[in-house]
Amino acid sequence: MRMEAGRCGRPENREAAERPVRSMSVRDKQVRIRGTSRGGRRPPPGPNVEDKILDAAEQVFGNYGLRGATTALIAEGAGVSKPHLYYYFDNKEDLYRALLERAMNRWAADIDALDASGDLRTVLKDYIHRKIDFSRDHPSLSKIYATEIISGAPHIGSFIERVSTPQLLAKVAMVEEWAAAGKVRPISPADLFFCIWAMTQAYADFSDQMALMKRKERLEAADYDAAKTTIVQLVFGGLGLEPEA
Repeated sequence: MRMEAGRCGRPENREAAERPVRSMSVRDKQVRIRGTSRGGRRPPPGPNVEDKILDAAEQVFGNYGLRGATTALIAEGAGVSKPHLYYYFDNKEDLYRALLERAMNRWAADIDALDASGDLRTVLKDYIHRKIDFSRDHPSLSKIYATEIISGAPHIGSFIERVSTPQLLAKVAMVEEWAAAGKVRPISPADLFFCIWAMTQAYADFSDQMALMKRKERLEAADYDAAKTTIVQLVFGGLGLEPEA
């Protein structure tokens, strides 16, 4: 097994090894999959350097996967040197976890915005729209997450168990309350969310296939708008909600 040397001679192990994930409230806005922050190390000045590195990593991991990606490719894509990259991230797997954090934090914020006190139709429609927008804007990141799950979630299994599952169960209870109050048709709430995730994330994971079958080079804004309308109609129909005017 080849090892890639990281900062201060620390190896980048290609084998996935899950780090401990701290217990946290589902209300935490920024959750961590990575280990604790690197004590006291101060990065050099620069505007949004960490975001630039993560943006480059999103493309490199999306194209080559965890095994094929290298910090050299990521540094080149971000326009920084490898030593500069290592001020922000310990190694390749640290970068990979940071990308997963980026996706999970966004999705956690989106589902947290499903507020039982809001207008039911508006809340659901906005949630579906945000999910499609993420698929449109971050197709590589969605594919990275999908590959992680297909591989058995070696880096984020504990996070899903400790954070994502309690958060989902809270929203399951919310949908059950809607059904008990006669606001929606009785339905399996967990499967409702699984279906929404599957439908919306397909527009990232299978966007190339969709474009080919629509005889286009890539999906266009109108395709994503049509997806929003169609998925909202399907979800509203399943819940027995009146369609939008």
